[in-house]
Order: sequence, then C-alpha cells, then structure tokens
Amino acid sequence: MKKIWHSLLTKYIFLILIALAFLQLVMILYMVGINFGRLVSDVPSFQEIEESWTEDVYEATIDDLETIVEDWHRQYPQASFFYVNANGELVKEWYDNDAATIPEHWDMVETTRFIQAHYDGPTFTVIRFVGNQDENGFLVLQMERATLEPAKMESGFLFIAILLMVGFLGISLLFFIRILRRLVNLEEAMTIREVDGLPIRTEVKKKDEIGAVEQAFNNMVDELREAKKREQEEEQLRRELIANLSHDLKTPLTKMRAQLQNVPVEQAEHLDHSISTMSNLIENLMSYSLLTANKMRYEAQDVRVDRLVNQSIASWYPLFEEQGFDLELEVEELVWHIDQVWLERILDNLFQNVLRHANEGKFIRVVVQGNHITVMDKGQGFIEHAHTKGAGIGLSIVELMAEKMNLAFVIDSTVSGTTIQLHPKA
Repeated sequence: MKKIWHSLLTKYIFLILIALAFLQLVMILYMVGINFGRLVSDVPSFQEIEESWTEDVYEATIDDLETIVEDWHRQYPQASFFYVNANGELVKEWYDNDAATIPEHWDMVETTRFIQAHYDGPTFTVIRFVGNQDENGFLVLQMERATLEPAKMESGFLFIAILLMVGFLGISLLFFIRILRRLVNLEEAMTIREVDGLPIRTEVKKKDEIGAVEQAFNNMVDELREAKKREQEEEQLRRELIANLSHDLKTPLTKMRAQLQNVPVEQAEHLDHSISTMSNLIENLMSYSLLTANKMRYEAQDVRVDRLVNQSIASWYPLFEEQGFDLELEVEELVWHIDQVWLERILDNLFQNVLRHANEGKFIRVVVQGNHITVMDKGQGFIEHAHTKGAGIGLSIVELMAEKMNLAFVIDSTVSGTTIQLHPKA
C-alpha cells in the first residue's frame, strides 16, 4: 500500500483529481457569482416588480396616478412612467422619458408595435390598465434592466478562476520540475566519472518509480566497483605471478648457458638457440606485464627513425642471412617524437615475428617513407590478426607500445604475405 502511494502514477491521478475539484469549485463560484447580488441584497426580481406594479395599478383610479408614480419613483429613481387614456392619447409622462420613442396617439397597431419592441428587451416595460378597466386607459412603467440587475461578481469570479488555474498550473509545474530535476541528477550520475572511471552514486530521495531506477543504478555502480576491485586484485596477482615466474625462469637459464661449454659444439649451438628463444619469451612476458601495469619507463624525444631502422636491420641481418632471407631496405630521413628504446623493442619484435612465422617466404622488405614504417614479408599470413592469435605475445607488446606512443599499428595479412605499418595517429 505504501509503495502504491509513493507511485508517480498515484501522484499524477491525485493531481487530476485536484484539477477536477478546482473545476467544480470554479463552476460553483460561477453559479454563485451569477446570483451573488440577489443573494446578498434585498433587490426584488423583475417578476416581483411586475406583480407589485400590477397590484398597485389595478387598485388605483385615475386620480391616484400621481400618488402611485411618486411612490414608485422614490423606490426606483431610475424608472420612468407615462399614461395613455382610453382614447389612445398620450396624457402625461414622468421623469425623463424619451418622448421620441413614445407615440402621441395610440391605436391597436401602435400598441402592438410598442409591445413587440420592448418585449424582453433591455428596457423592462410593464403595461397595466388603471383599475383593471379598459375605459381608464393604461399606465406604463419602464426602467433599464441593467440599472436594476445586481452585480454578478464578474471581475471577482474571473480573478478567482484565474487564481485557481494558476495555482493548479503552479502545482503541476512544480511536480514535473521535481521529476525533471531528479532525472537530470540521474543523467549526471550516469555521465560523470570518478577517478576510477566508474559512474558516481546518486541520492535516492523518494521511493517511487524514479527512486527504484536510482536504487537500481546505485546497485549497478556498487556491483561495477566491486567487480573492478576484484579485477584489480586479480590483475595484481597475475602481474606478481608473471614477475616471480620470469625471475625464477631466468636463473636456471643462466646456469644452463654457463654449462654449455661442457657440451659438444653442435649441440651447444642448438641449446643456445633454444635458451635464447626462451629468454626472449620471458623478456616479452615481463615487458607485457610492465606495460599493462603502466610501470614501463617512457621517455619521449626527437628520434631519427631512419637511423634507428638501419641500426636495427644491421643487428638482425646475420640472422636473416643465415635463414636465407632476401632483404630489401628503403629508408628516407624521418623524425618522430617517441621513446627510442620502445621503438627499438617494437622493431625487434617485428623482425623476430618475420623469422618465426614467415620463414617459408624467405623475404622481408622494410620501408621508411612518408611518415610510415612498413615491414612486409611473403609468409603464409595469419588466419586471424596476429595481435590476437597466432603470433604470440610479441605483436601484443608492439600493439601496446604503439598505442602508448600514439602510433597507429595496422596489419594486413593474406595467404600471400603480411604487411605491417606504423605511423603517428592523426
């Protein structure tokens, strides 16, 4: 029951009921306003005036006309009177009657026309025979209806009606402004991020539908924060495991290399190559761990990329020549603002990747031109992109380093070979 009361739908229905109550009140006030003057004063109705006039004139004689007129004039100063005798002649008129509208001679046609002209018109008119006898002629009472009708409180009614409608609109506007403010606060909570990159919690002020959404949003934020905390703890454990594993593996590899002098030369060369390969893998694993933890030192400076590529190719050339690779090199002067050590590591991983995975093609082409470094081979290519599967952790390190140095890392791999490009992002 409490939940239903806090519902926005319930509040909206409540506002509608208030509006209907306001409308009913306005109608009541309107009806009261129409008859307000009559309710608060003793002004008689036109029917009462007509009945009283009929009674006085029917009981009078011709000699009583002046007295009747004087008495009625005191009671209704706005009224006017005139008398027409039995011969149809206008005998007398009292109190500023408009003579232009009253015929001097009356017959049946003129009387009918006069009655038609004043029936239910703005001028209230009552015609009665004196003493209720045709031969005595008739006495006429006239007064403007507007002078006798009580005030209808039109201005007051309008003011009250406007006040009520403004009040209802104000309440409705306040209701929806509060809803809008809560929605805006919820939107801000969704878009604003804390230092950990997660949305901020929002304050739940009411237990209605929006309050339920706010609470659900807060629960989601709490779950995200808890999940991120677990992820960070797991990531920390993983990094520590990789660091410890790398350290533990390097020690026996060093001992094995020291013992190679007691092994036949041919076998020693094979073992030395295996030990070097494993050492490189361990180094890559350590580098990957440091990169993902943002703990690998980065010092950017202006670097002659063309010279660095030449030096790197020179150090790798004996291995390519030993494997029978056809090597092509095209270098133009190029300067990047990067970390030289990182770029050397990228080139080493790229050349090592060619040796491992493109040995069948026996070809490598390195081009430094137009703000690009391009490494091409004629290997069998990767079924999927090398930075996700197939080429191991080496290209993953290249991708991470390139991203941190704001370099674009593009791989185009087909069954005819692989092309890798590095260039600064736009």
